[in-house]
Amino acid sequence: MNKAEDYIIEHTRNCSNQSKWGVETPNKSIIYVQPWLTPDQARMAVEIAREEMIEKACEYLDGLIEILNDRGHGLKKELIIGGLKQAMKDE
Repeated sequence: MNKAEDYIIEHTRNCSNQSKWGVETPNKSIIYVQPWLTPDQARMAVEIAREEMIEKACEYLDGLIEILNDRGHGLKKELIIGGLKQAMKDE
């Protein structure tokens, strides 16, 4: 499970969105609770997922740049990866 999924599970509430389903008996009513996230928590989960994707892309690019530099290309790893991070955060 990734960090965004972990965040959603940790911040899902089981105390709202109550609804009555099923057959009620005189002594007992059946109430089901639907889990929910607040809008801020949902945005945070998206941000966590974005950060994970940026991290994976930078790791891949880091390895690719090392291979190319071993072949004499002379690429500036920090500049390229920094530019990628900035571009993805600006989205």
